Amino acid sequence: MYTKHGLGREDWLIITSTFLTAVLITLQCLSTSFGWGIHLWDFAPLADKFLEPARKLAFSMEIVFTVSINLTKLSILTFYLRLFPLGVVSVHLHRLIYAGMAITVLAMLATLVAAVFQCHPIEHFWIYNMEGHCYPTYPAHLATAIINSVTDFYCVIVPLGEICGLTRVDRRGKWIVVSCFALGAIVCFAGVIRIYFTKLVFHDSPYDWTWDSIGLYIASALECTLGIVCASVPALRPLFTKTNVRAVGDLESDLHKKRRSAARRKRRTGAEAPAPLEFVTTAFKERDADSVTPLTSGSENWKDVKLSDSPHYSNGRRSTKWPHWV
Repeated sequence: MYTKHGLGREDWLIITSTFLTAVLITLQCLSTSFGWGIHLWDFAPLADKFLEPARKLAFSMEIVFTVSINLTKLSILTFYLRLFPLGVVSVHLHRLIYAGMAITVLAMLATLVAAVFQCHPIEHFWIYNMEGHCYPTYPAHLATAIINSVTDFYCVIVPLGEICGLTRVDRRGKWIVVSCFALGAIVCFAGVIRIYFTKLVFHDSPYDWTWDSIGLYIASALECTLGIVCASVPALRPLFTKTNVRAVGDLESDLHKKRRSAARRKRRTGAEAPAPLEFVTTAFKERDADSVTPLTSGSENWKDVKLSDSPHYSNGRRSTKWPHWV
């Protein structure tokens, strides 16, 4: 609100995602009180007491994670639509963005359906001794993890063509943009790690899932939180600009103005102007003050004009009209 003076659609999406991510991390922390994070053989004596709440937490975390991570992607893609409006970019990019949004929504709905109805009845997921059955979970979990990782990469890659083709942005600006997308690459890496832990938990060692699931939960939390940071970077930049240290901000602004002023003088005179401090030092070191004059535009040699003839001096005293770059 402070930096953007209003909320857009992408902001509401990321706010909802942030809330759900906070819920996810809370559930993950709570799950350690019900057996998650210990070996299954240590959990076995506590199964009668902790199995049902532990499985309920796992069920809830899977649903919350699915909604949260996909809302983050939708927020990023929605921001792309505002960042690259039609008329500035080709319609081809907008089609790619809308295609990514459609894939993300469909993947989210498919994952939710697979997660909610993986057991029949649904309660059989956390109540083992009731009559019912569950479908094989490994293929569904692996497929959803791979699709999730692919859509992560898609969100990072889609705008790169337009960004690399920017001609009015200097090299420093491009490096800043590339750094933001490098953070997005870390999110993609977290998604790949999540695929590994999904395979580990549901296929390689399914008999110690209470211990191995911790890595899966950490990767999920990293993917959600870093994704939110990536989506928030464009809105955070003005905040840093307005709240930075005043001295540093003034210094950077002053240096920038001086660089621009020097460049304008060079283009106007066709020659390098002496540095301001060098000029002052040289002027006051001259024994004969009448042979020294400040540099004026169009002067090839600043010693050609007498100091007393300079418009910047009056009766041997400095005028208030001294050039701004001194």
